[in-house]
This record gives sequence, structure tokens and C-alpha cells, in this order.
Amino acid sequence: MAHVHTVGLGATGSEEHVTRQYYWLFGFVGINEVDAQRIAGDLTSYTVETEYGFVDFLLTPLLLPLLATSRTVIVRT
Repeated sequence: MAHVHTVGLGATGSEEHVTRQYYWLFGFVGINEVDAQRIAGDLTSYTVETEYGFVDFLLTPLLLPLLATSRTVIVRT
């Protein structure tokens, strides 16, 4: 499952920055803030993809006792 957001013309290069967003209470409260615009820097065209990927699936048994979940955020510039 993934959501793709294109800013400007979208990614023009091959650089990729991967971070993880954590949520508490199964998505109701964000634990950390992932700022895609800050990651992209001064660029005006980039692509942001948020997904529930394989690593998030592997983290689920560790995070469920804490009522937490995670999603992967990929910023392509």
C-alpha cells in the first residue's frame, strides 16, 4: 500500500532519502515529524511516497505491544 505525492514536476534525479514515520494509538497520534520539504532542501520538484512496506511489516510484532505502527517515507529528488 503506497501513496505518491508529486511536488512541482516530480523527481528529476536519482537521489532517494528514506525515513520512517511512527504513530501511537494505531495512527491517531504522530510520534515523530517527517518534513519532506526539509529533506528536499531548496528543490522545488520532488516526489514523496509513503508506504507500508516490508520493513514496517517486520516491525509490527515489536510495535504492537506499545500500540504503535510505522510507515516508510521516501523522498525522491
